[in-house]
Amino acid sequence: VRTRRRAFRSVMVAVIKWGALLLMVVQNAAFVLVMRLSRQQQQKSSHDGPTYNISMVVTLQELFKMLLCATILFVPMCSLSTTCDALRRPRELLRTFVPAACFTLQNNVLYIALSNLDPLLFQISYQVKTLLTAILSVQMLGRVFSKWQWFSQVLLTIGIVMVQLNEQAPQSGDVAEESTRSPWIGMAAVLCAAFSSAFASVYFERILKGGAREGGAREGTSANPASSLWRTNLQLCAWTVPMNMALTWMQSDALTLLSHPLRGFELSTWAVIVVNGFGGLLVAVVIKYADNIWKGFATAGAIILTGVLAPVLSLGPPPNALLVVGTGCVVGSVILYSIKSTPPARQKSLLSEPLVQTHCSKNYE
Repeated sequence: VRTRRRAFRSVMVAVIKWGALLLMVVQNAAFVLVMRLSRQQQQKSSHDGPTYNISMVVTLQELFKMLLCATILFVPMCSLSTTCDALRRPRELLRTFVPAACFTLQNNVLYIALSNLDPLLFQISYQVKTLLTAILSVQMLGRVFSKWQWFSQVLLTIGIVMVQLNEQAPQSGDVAEESTRSPWIGMAAVLCAAFSSAFASVYFERILKGGAREGGAREGTSANPASSLWRTNLQLCAWTVPMNMALTWMQSDALTLLSHPLRGFELSTWAVIVVNGFGGLLVAVVIKYADNIWKGFATAGAIILTGVLAPVLSLGPPPNALLVVGTGCVVGSVILYSIKSTPPARQKSLLSEPLVQTHCSKNYE
């Protein structure tokens, strides 16, 4: 009976893992396409009326994720106290502060990088986060990669850059705009964003794959992996929502924000909020049942899918040889990473070490 249960659990974990990865490819592509549509409408409306506040959009995305997590926790037990219990755990809340702060920092320094770097240089530089994620997975999670798997990460980075080069349309330089740019500030910002993204993702993976389960069991709650997943996401949003609200207040005109907080919002704007809100929760599922490396592959697949669909929907340039070669690099990297994986016996785990007074499980899945 135990053997059957273990076999059934392994099958279910595999179904969730590959299903979540596939959904992430579709969701990321949908988000980019909806975002491009929203930007097109924003550019048109800028001549007729005010545009929407991007900081407000990010804040509403986090608020939507928080409400969604609270609903998922509330429905099974129909108990508001059980749902709010996730926010009455100081140790667990303290643990999620680190990734929340890093994700918030990443979102804001990206704007600094974009305003000081050419879009092409930004896209190429930001892909260093792929390799940083792999390096931090070794240092923080004790992952062991074979030489071929390291090569697959480099190949994946090259593939993503080539696909995104296809997206970059030639632009006429604006001398006035170029004179206000600072490449050194831009490069520092993009490296800061890449590192904060990689560190937050790996740190969050460490929490999801062990800390939440052990923390919940020690405090007398259910060790259900699904409930711990949504509880951890709710705790993360408990930090990101006020952080983004504060940033929105600092970056916006107070009078305009209070009188017209949703100024310029259209249907496509709300679609961006909903799609990216679901995407944030989907990322957590992928990290828990797969890992950050597979998340990178899924993101690359979404970029390729976007490059194929964008010209069909008149939201991007037509594909060229760069898209084909880049797609080949990404597919090759996935195959290399899969067939040249390190045997489990050689994998070591750092998940048993304490993380803010919380112990983590040694199981990755």
